[in-house]
Amino acid sequence: MMFLVAANLYGQKQGNIWMFGQGAAINFNSGTPVSFPGSEVYGEPSAPGDYGYSEGCTSISDVNGNLLFYSNGDKVWNSRNQVMPHGDSLFGFYSSTTAALAIPVPLSDSLYYLFTTDGLERYLHHGLCYSLINMCEDQGLGDVIENQKNIHLLDIADEKLCAVALPDGTGVWLIAHKHFTNSFYAYLITPTGINPPIISNVGSVHTGSMGFYQGYGTAIGQMKASSDGKRLGLVFSNVTPSVAEVFDFDAASGVVSNVIGLQASNNEYGLEFSPDNTKLYTTNMSGLYQFDLAAGSPAAINASMTQITSAGCIPGPLQLGPDGKIYVARCTYVVGIIYKPNSPGLSCTFVNNGVNLTPGGHSTSLPSFIAGFQYHNDRIHSCGAASAGPDHPPTTLWEYPDMFSSAITIGTDGEMNNASLLLFNMIGQEVMNQRNLSGRQVTLDASNLSAGVYILQLTEDSTTITRKILVVR
Repeated sequence: MMFLVAANLYGQKQGNIWMFGQGAAINFNSGTPVSFPGSEVYGEPSAPGDYGYSEGCTSISDVNGNLLFYSNGDKVWNSRNQVMPHGDSLFGFYSSTTAALAIPVPLSDSLYYLFTTDGLERYLHHGLCYSLINMCEDQGLGDVIENQKNIHLLDIADEKLCAVALPDGTGVWLIAHKHFTNSFYAYLITPTGINPPIISNVGSVHTGSMGFYQGYGTAIGQMKASSDGKRLGLVFSNVTPSVAEVFDFDAASGVVSNVIGLQASNNEYGLEFSPDNTKLYTTNMSGLYQFDLAAGSPAAINASMTQITSAGCIPGPLQLGPDGKIYVARCTYVVGIIYKPNSPGLSCTFVNNGVNLTPGGHSTSLPSFIAGFQYHNDRIHSCGAASAGPDHPPTTLWEYPDMFSSAITIGTDGEMNNASLLLFNMIGQEVMNQRNLSGRQVTLDASNLSAGVYILQLTEDSTTITRKILVVR
C-alpha cells in the first residue's frame, strides 16, 4: 500500500501554460503570451468520420507557472511531454469540445481530478468520467492512480464541462449537461470527494435531427461560467437555428435557473464571459459576436448583439486568458485576441493575428480551466519530506516513506500536545484514530485499510489544526 499526503496552499498562476492545438503552446509567465513548440496534443483520427484536428484539452501549472500536466481526454502528459504512468486509454475523446478539465482536489497540493467527456463521433458512449492524478508519484512528474482511473459519473453527457470554485477554496462545482435532456448536473467537489449531482432542468433540450450522428450532433459547443460564478452560458449547433443561452447559477446550492435565449444561427460553437461578467461573446460560421448582459431585459440583451468580426471559424472556441484578454481560435496558425473584452461593441478591440503559433501548430482548440482561474491549491512541497523545524505547535503534516507494506509514519512540523490523529473515509466515517499524542511523529497501522481516498485530521484540545488527503492503494 502507499499513502500520499497533500497540503492546503494558494496560488495564482495555474493557468499560465496552455498546451493545445496541433503541437501548439503559449506561455503567459512573462505577462505577454509567447508561443513555443513542444505540445503533444494532436488529433488522432482512427475511424471514418473522426474530426481531423485536436479540439478539447486542458493544462495546469503550479503556483509559479511551471507546467504540471496536460490532457486531450485520451492521454495525459507530464511536464516533460511524456505520457504519465497509466495515463493512456482515458475515456475522453480528443474531438470533444471539452475533452478534458483538470481540477485540483480541494485542500490538496498534489492530487488532481482529470474529468473527461466522450465525443459525438463515439455517440457519447463513455459519457463523463474522472481519473485521479497524484503529483507525488514518478519522482514528482505525476501518475494516474490505477484504481482511480476512468471512474464513471454520467451517461450520455454532452461535450460540455465548466467549473466554478467556492470563494473560500473548500470546494469546486463541476457542471455537466446530459444529452437528449435539458438537465444540468452540478457536482460539488470537496476534500472528501465528489458529491451526488444537483440536477436542474432548465433551458433547451439538447437534441436534433436523426440525420446527423442520430441526434448526437448537437452535443458540441462550449459551456462556460462567469468569473464571479453567478452565470452560465452555452451554445450548440447542428440544428436550425442553433441555440445560445445564458442562465443564473447559485454557487451556494448548485442550482441553474432563469434561462435567457440569445440570437443564434449558423453553427454556434464558442462562448466566453468578459472578466467583469457584463459581456458575453459567441462564435459561429459568420464570425464573432458580443452581447451586453447588463443591458437589462432579455429583449435588450438581444438588441445589444454586435458583430465584432465576420471572419468565421468552426470549431472556434473562446477562452479568457490569465491576462484578462479573451483568446479566439482561428482554425489556422494564429490565435485572435479580444484586447478589451469589458468594452462595448467594436471598442473591445479584436485582433485576428494576436498570437502566431508557428512553429507550433494549427489551432481549432484552446484549453479549459476553472472559471476566472480561481485556483486555491499549490504544488510546491517536496512529497513526503520532513523538516525538523522550530519548537512550535503543529500546523502541517508530513509522511514517510512514500512506499510501505503495512505502516506509515506521520509527522508534524511542531510539537503535539494532547493531540489526536483521526482518519475518515469518503463518506465521513471515522476508520482510525490515535489519541493523546505528544511529540512530533506517530506510526499508523494501515494493514486493515481498503484502497481509496481518506482524510487525515490533526486536532489538539478538540480544535482542528489541519487536514490532509491520503490515498491508499
